[in-house]
Amino acid sequence: MIRDRRLQIAAAVGLVLVLATGASDFVVGSFWERHGMLTSLVANLIVVGVTVAVFNQVVEGRDRRRWSLLAQTVLFALIQSARATWTTMLEVLELADVQSGSVESLIEGKEVALDATRVSQAAEKLVHDEERRAQLLRASGGLSNHASDVIAKWSPVMINAGPYAEMLDRHVELATRLEWLNNVLTHNEPPEGQSRADRTLTRSAVGTEHAEQLGTDEWLHDQILAIVTLATKLDYESREYAYAIAPLSWWSERTAGLAGNEAPPEPLSAELPAGGGDTSAH
Repeated sequence: MIRDRRLQIAAAVGLVLVLATGASDFVVGSFWERHGMLTSLVANLIVVGVTVAVFNQVVEGRDRRRWSLLAQTVLFALIQSARATWTTMLEVLELADVQSGSVESLIEGKEVALDATRVSQAAEKLVHDEERRAQLLRASGGLSNHASDVIAKWSPVMINAGPYAEMLDRHVELATRLEWLNNVLTHNEPPEGQSRADRTLTRSAVGTEHAEQLGTDEWLHDQILAIVTLATKLDYESREYAYAIAPLSWWSERTAGLAGNEAPPEPLSAELPAGGGDTSAH
């Protein structure tokens, strides 16, 4: 993750400074001898920088252990929201019908969702079809509400868990895009039977400030494409992240241990994924 890379870079820079300062003693040793206060200040700054980098890494490692299974549960909820988004959008675009309980269907659907050309062509057809635009309006409303509910439920927990905040932020982006899409469509093409309260909420939404400007066919096309792409990537990247915390094999061992009244394995320490965890079914 980005935060880990920053810490690694900070530690590397600190090490380079230490080595450079040590080497300079042989080249300009007399300079450091003549400027004792500056020498002390530089040495202290280097020590502080390296200490902060190491301390942050230790604290984040402790946070990952503390929040491990809770973080995985939250990630599963975010994955469900992202997956519901891209699979529903594929259905609205008439590109695929992803079946539940089938890994193969998910893989096939992912390939379709990440085929920008196919999705773009399907979105182009949709925006010129009044009936299907109404279908998109209904679908985006349901997806937006669900995504917002998940974010509102879990953000107070995850925002305080530094290692997971960045992933949460990307899911917030997806929820925001869904909300803007739905707000613009609802404002420009209000559904039949819309209540006065709903009209007021739509009119008051930030996304409708520029609804007439944004609600062009080109904007709708691009927004659909962005949502499908982002939701699909978040689904699989979050899944890799979640199973790096505790793979299915750990859950199987844990279940067997508890069922047999044996000493089960302890929860894992959650390390940020480099290559992903064990995601195979058991």
